[in-house]
Amino acid sequence: MTTEPIVLDTSVLIKWFRQEEVLAADALRWRDRYLQGEVNVALPALSAYELANVLRYKNELTTAQVQLAVQSLYDMAFQWVPPTEEIISRSIEVARSCNITVYDAAFVATAEAMHGVLITADERLCRQVPDSRHIQLLGSQI
Repeated sequence: MTTEPIVLDTSVLIKWFRQEEVLAADALRWRDRYLQGEVNVALPALSAYELANVLRYKNELTTAQVQLAVQSLYDMAFQWVPPTEEIISRSIEVARSCNITVYDAAFVATAEAMHGVLITADERLCRQVPDSRHIQLLGSQI
């Protein structure tokens, strides 16, 4: 297992539950690599809320299905990263300097704080965050 954690943003997690989406197979490979003990995955606490919110607006999913999807994240025993003072502060800096939301910046700041890499399917986020050491586009690294 690698020691530096992989931070998966919600654009990756959503593909585990919406497998018809582009790059879903790549997203599932990250899940499988975690389950096989090949990588350590850290998720900001915000991830559970974001996933629930995105799935809540998918009309084909019932409330129970959305709840089960979020529960599955907890069942996988990822490393959950709380919003520390350091991460929040850095999130604000990144959000301002890169012109992105604090929510998106929280994933970047978490990857930085953990000395890991954020994997995202959000091409715009990759373009807006110039520090490529801590962010990679889904599909470009497997």
